[in-house]
Amino acid sequence: MDYQLLDDEQLLSLSLDAINSARDEDAVVLLKVLVNRTPAHAMGHYLLAAQHAQLGLFERAESEFRRTAELAPDFAMVRFQLGQLLLVKGDAEGAVSQFSAVGDDDPALRAYAEGLAALTTQQTDTALSALRRGLALPQAVAALTGDMQRLADQLQAEGAAVAAETELTGPVGATMLLSNYNRYN
Repeated sequence: MDYQLLDDEQLLSLSLDAINSARDEDAVVLLKVLVNRTPAHAMGHYLLAAQHAQLGLFERAESEFRRTAELAPDFAMVRFQLGQLLLVKGDAEGAVSQFSAVGDDDPALRAYAEGLAALTTQQTDTALSALRRGLALPQAVAALTGDMQRLADQLQAEGAAVAAETELTGPVGATMLLSNYNRYN
């Protein structure tokens, strides 16, 4: 197919269809055509970043998420996902910076960002409280809700285990918790 015959709206629509149909290769090709043709297309960069992350290409994902954040500084989800990616990569300071930039437009997302930021400093109780607060709010993304519920459940379970064995195990580190969280993404 000659993708050059398609306009930006068609490329975006076809790429979303490919993403929803788990045709990652097609989605990447369509999105690359889109962002090469229209370098300021924030949604194209965002979706390409998400595809790269899905494929485990974290450096490329980070680059595309950062480009999206430049193009659309108030796009809360890109800040959140970039924060998650940086957390998985072990860049706690960078992650907290991105989580801090998540605005208040989506209160649940904001609460999740606060929870993940608290994990970077091993504030498990604060993190769990923030995650629960977010889960109690209306949700925009069902998959994210499921991820945050699993993380909250994990923190709750690990908190109970830590309370029972504090002297033997020491504090639970955020890195361990987030490496487990990464398995769900």
